[in-house]
Amino acid sequence: MQRALLILLLSVTAAGVWAGPYDGRYRPDHSSGDSWDCTSIGKDGGAILLTSNIFFAVGSRCNLRDATRVGGMDATLYTAICRADGTPFERRIMIMRTDTGIAVIQKGARISMLRKCE
Repeated sequence: MQRALLILLLSVTAAGVWAGPYDGRYRPDHSSGDSWDCTSIGKDGGAILLTSNIFFAVGSRCNLRDATRVGGMDATLYTAICRADGTPFERRIMIMRTDTGIAVIQKGARISMLRKCE
């Protein structure tokens, strides 16, 4: 019994240490996002998942590296090492907390407003 409790305590502690500031499941923050399924990850009409330093989106996965806090904003700038359809690529992205979830800002002023799944 004590061993099981110790393992549970260590796993909870480790999860807290590795948790990222934006961890969660998200969907688009506009009317079309209402039909997205927050339980399926990375599929058409499924949720977008941020966990620790990994960003799972429809058809792609990115490892977030080199986190740099943006002064005066609830935001972080990352180097994203991604793979989509088998092709690797790298980009800089900024993730910023909003009232309903997060904004993901990419090169070319592409802004994706994402609402946190409840």
